[in-house]
Amino acid sequence: MNDRHPPLRSFVADYQRVRLREGYASTDPEYARRLPFRDVTGRNTAAWRLRALHYLIIRAGLSLVRARGAGGVRVLDLGAGNGWMARRLAPAFRVAALDVDGTETGLGALRDSRVTRVVGDLEALPLRAGSFDAVIAAATLHYAIDLGGALAECARVLRPGGLLIVADSPLYDDGSARADAWQRTHAHYAGFDAAHLASRYRGLTRAELDAPGLFRFVTVSPGLVSWRAAISAVRAGGRPRGEPRLPVLFGWRR
Repeated sequence: MNDRHPPLRSFVADYQRVRLREGYASTDPEYARRLPFRDVTGRNTAAWRLRALHYLIIRAGLSLVRARGAGGVRVLDLGAGNGWMARRLAPAFRVAALDVDGTETGLGALRDSRVTRVVGDLEALPLRAGSFDAVIAAATLHYAIDLGGALAECARVLRPGGLLIVADSPLYDDGSARADAWQRTHAHYAGFDAAHLASRYRGLTRAELDAPGLFRFVTVSPGLVSWRAAISAVRAGGRPRGEPRLPVLFGWRR
């Protein structure tokens, strides 16, 4: 993987441009309001169907978290994007939404006075230690250059015994499968004349999540693999390898 990382401002600008072209971002306010249950662009319906299921799992998990202190359960939506999840959680929880993109495709789209908006980097959270009962990292941790550092920051802002929910980040069997996938990711971004974005994109392995020993992870939903890979594996009497899963993991802070 390329060790030369682009400046964060350059990353945000090109990431925004690519996401708009892919249909994973929109300047239409209706787009964020309808997510995850409807993709008004109509371009990524299957992906949002899975994310909607994961949102319901996340919501159920948060209902089990007990608040420490007055005011209710404190939740950080890490890498919140346009803030659709934070907005949906706001009626029941004390929610803060953090993202590096503060523009109209990011936190600028979140117009809800119940949600605290924070522009910041997931590897250097501008937040006090022990500020939250739960942190949600949905489609987020695979953008960490230093995964261990990002996990340490999640642990720092969580109270002891708090919950980290990881969802919709590609999880690979091993480093070799992840490296192969990174080459495909690099080629994909190169097609948008933004190959440098791949330097901030990396799939995860379960071993890497467990290695720092900061969280006790439990797989709540194993996620999906492509149907072609699944069929091939069944015919071969095994399970697909090299294909990422998009699981939901609950990790309790040790």
